[in-house]
Amino acid sequence: MLKLFLNYCVVLPLFILSCTSKVEKEEITSNIVHYKFGIQSVTPPKLLVTTDNNSEVINQFLQKNNIQKVGFINDVQFLDPNKPFTFSPLLLDRELTRAFPNTQESGIAYIDLEAPYLEYLMNANINSSEFKRSKKLFLEVLAYAKKARPNVKWGYYYVPFTTYWSRTKAFYDKDQRITEIIQNSDVLFPSIYIFYNKVNFSLENKSYLKENTEQVIRIAQKYNKKVYPLVMTRYHPSNASIGNETIAETDFRAYIATLKNTTYNGKSVDGIMLWNADGYSNHIQEPKLTQELKKSKQNFEQFYDQYLIEFISIMLEKK
Repeated sequence: MLKLFLNYCVVLPLFILSCTSKVEKEEITSNIVHYKFGIQSVTPPKLLVTTDNNSEVINQFLQKNNIQKVGFINDVQFLDPNKPFTFSPLLLDRELTRAFPNTQESGIAYIDLEAPYLEYLMNANINSSEFKRSKKLFLEVLAYAKKARPNVKWGYYYVPFTTYWSRTKAFYDKDQRITEIIQNSDVLFPSIYIFYNKVNFSLENKSYLKENTEQVIRIAQKYNKKVYPLVMTRYHPSNASIGNETIAETDFRAYIATLKNTTYNGKSVDGIMLWNADGYSNHIQEPKLTQELKKSKQNFEQFYDQYLIEFISIMLEKK
């Protein structure tokens, strides 16, 4: 799992981009029923964004198009470095103040709490100390955040779990291991990122996208929660050859359309959240971004505004 730092000018909060996601099932309702005859058509998903671009241009664009910014708190800023499975209330208060300075602020936010605790939740024996202490940590951090910022809707990054390779019923039933965490969450933030495009984007990704989307909708229905899958405009950095490379517009359009149009028991995802940290990537001179910026012949601020607007505009398309 990879962590990226945002808002490095202030506090270097860290994000983690996770890998994995898969499932079973076929689309139950045809496009003819949904769109030609207008029977039980699903509500278009809400669009949300987490980005380190805070320019006036982007903020006005998001406001004009009714796109909500999502906040976050991340583990590197609040875990106690000297005590595994423990968070520091003092550090967590500081991180909450960074994310939501006013204790009465409303909004929506995810908690980024990952290695090794997320791995323990997914794969450790449920009777092991690692699993039990990880679950306790997740519940305690969530309860603290909800009490400190009661008007914010909170959820965990990568909950429920997704996968590229192990798309089986056994994998998707792992939500039962974290029932209490899901029940106490206000919203769900699974990640459905793109990892591969060796031969053909659709061939390698469509079933992965569709199956994972069906399953996160299933789990959201099961627990009566809203679900907002995270997406990126770039290939996941875990892929050594194409990681951090921008997904081609036609492929990104297919990516978003698949998430929007996939249903489970007549329900679609409640929203789709774009995660983007190109500001940090520019700060560390990430090679793929540096190449794109040089090719654009723009300064970074111009490039970043235009880049986000182009991809968010694709997400706004009614398809």
